[in-house]
Amino acid sequence: MKTAPGLNERSRTPNRRKVREHTLAHTATVVVEGYRYRVDLGPHGCPRVHYVNKRKECSCGGPYCEAIDAVRQYLLSGGARAPDPESMPPCPVCGGKTFRDRDWDGKYTKELGWRCENGGLRHFLEAKAARIQERLAVRPWILSPIPGDPGRDGRTG
Repeated sequence: MKTAPGLNERSRTPNRRKVREHTLAHTATVVVEGYRYRVDLGPHGCPRVHYVNKRKECSCGGPYCEAIDAVRQYLLSGGARAPDPESMPPCPVCGGKTFRDRDWDGKYTKELGWRCENGGLRHFLEAKAARIQERLAVRPWILSPIPGDPGRDGRTG
């Protein structure tokens, strides 16, 4: 009775990941466009054209998109890298020049961290707090209220 494949059997089975990467390289066309990569998956891709940024996020919103793998293969094979954005937007608090600070990148919000030349980290945190307060004013609950439910209709008492 055999319980595991032998060495000869293992060498005959193709590596699925390599087969997938091989097919992606033939069907996908990757081009640097601005600060991101334009990926054409061919007529069988849905959607056909995807845009992948430098944070490995695709325009389709899928976390495991074929376009992200195609960009990875493109870069591993020596393709040109997309340039970094040259300038950050001005500080929303004072209008001064801002600089990237990767330590304050949003893990869940995917917002870029930065520091102001005048106010430093304080202006970044003030701007972030203002955005949170604006969103809280629009939607002050965690779960949407249910009309008629005394526990979740927004009324107290």
